[in-house]
Amino acid sequence: MSEQLFKLGFSNLDLEQNAVPLKTQGRIPSWLNGTLFRNGPAKFSADENAGWHTHWFDGLAMLHKFSFCEGNVIYSNRYLRSNAYYSTLEKGQFNIGFGSKGGTSIKYANNTNINVAILDDRFVALTENPGIMEFNPVNLETVDVFNFDDSLGGQLTTAHPHYDLQTGRYINFTTEFGRAHAYNVYSVAPHSRKRDLIASVPTDRPAYMHSFANTENYVVITEFPLVIDPRDLANEHKTLIENFTWKPDHGMLFRVVRKSDGVILKTFEAEAFFSFHHVNAFEIDGGLVLDICALKDDKTVNHLQVSNLKGKTGEPIFVQLRRYTVRFDSRNVSYEAISPESIELPTINYARCSGKSYRYAYGISTNKEHYENYPNQLAKADVQSGTTTIWRQDGCYPGEPIFVQRPNANGEDDGVLLSVILDGRNSHSFLLVLDAQTFEELGRADVIHHIPFGFHGMFTSEQYM
Repeated sequence: MSEQLFKLGFSNLDLEQNAVPLKTQGRIPSWLNGTLFRNGPAKFSADENAGWHTHWFDGLAMLHKFSFCEGNVIYSNRYLRSNAYYSTLEKGQFNIGFGSKGGTSIKYANNTNINVAILDDRFVALTENPGIMEFNPVNLETVDVFNFDDSLGGQLTTAHPHYDLQTGRYINFTTEFGRAHAYNVYSVAPHSRKRDLIASVPTDRPAYMHSFANTENYVVITEFPLVIDPRDLANEHKTLIENFTWKPDHGMLFRVVRKSDGVILKTFEAEAFFSFHHVNAFEIDGGLVLDICALKDDKTVNHLQVSNLKGKTGEPIFVQLRRYTVRFDSRNVSYEAISPESIELPTINYARCSGKSYRYAYGISTNKEHYENYPNQLAKADVQSGTTTIWRQDGCYPGEPIFVQRPNANGEDDGVLLSVILDGRNSHSFLLVLDAQTFEELGRADVIHHIPFGFHGMFTSEQYM
């Protein structure tokens, strides 16, 4: 029976710090200069002993920053000062949000706790609601709500935008409910905050989607059969996800949009499945390939209630790394499994391989022989050979691994992986630096406290000290 030492990762972190030098072990590469930003929930209850636990996706947003300079690591963390934050701290009202039952519906909560990005040369925090929060990359202080210079509609969006490697444009979409529902696919030019509409894709079954696929010439919206009747949104006592219904008989739709002219190329079909995260996608002769972390249904969504995660070990959840192949001359989409391991929070060498044929994917994983309610190992999947390499340390629980390419790199995996690890036995976290080629530890930087389990982040070569 597992000790479930990961539970600390779902407990509050009240301490905020600024520019604290971290004690390091091993060797932090001298070429690794820049800043790692992380985003995720860090407050799950008003009082650890009073219940009030939430869905993992609804904990109050905290930003973390690891700055690297010639082998040294400097750490800062700070709560995002949103309406949700002030309502919780000052009024004791926890936002009902994504899936937190019994909360309060807070107007313009903007608890943007999922990801970080750069828009119009500003650093912003993202979630699945259209509200975006700007923050200062030096001290992590909240600046204000980030507003676009346009009137594009939409009630939902994704926190997984893409950057077009050819043009540098930011690409995402909104889900707009109305008499006619649509996915509004758009792009934003560098140094701009105006969204240019690529295409408005009509749908009669608006779905919950956490991410999407982007290739050199196409955007692919993967419409899962987790669908909503928008009229249900009028009920302020229901959480967002309670408005969605799993309808596997509807099957799965792949809606392909050509970016150059907004033409909706075709809609393709597959057997029902669910996913939070796309890994990568690329074009082949006569079609497309999409690599996706797939689940057989939507049950995981409710499993991510903090009370469930901190409870008894449940039925193992296997996230299968699948390769879906879209053939333009066929309506049906097939898939094959490309890794024997369960993989989530996937990343790649984005700057080199996004939207292109690639070889390596990285992610968090759960050991089959030592199953726990939270992933307890890191995985490197060779999607060409089908082999997977594992890093694991007993009592340690990893976060999303971010790839940083070595200067003048010789290969796709020539660099390091950065992952925030919870050391459950010693009740603190550390930043792990892995050699991405050998998957062996190079070094680590110890944080004096635990860092609650977060979601996503980014590395920038600029140093924000």
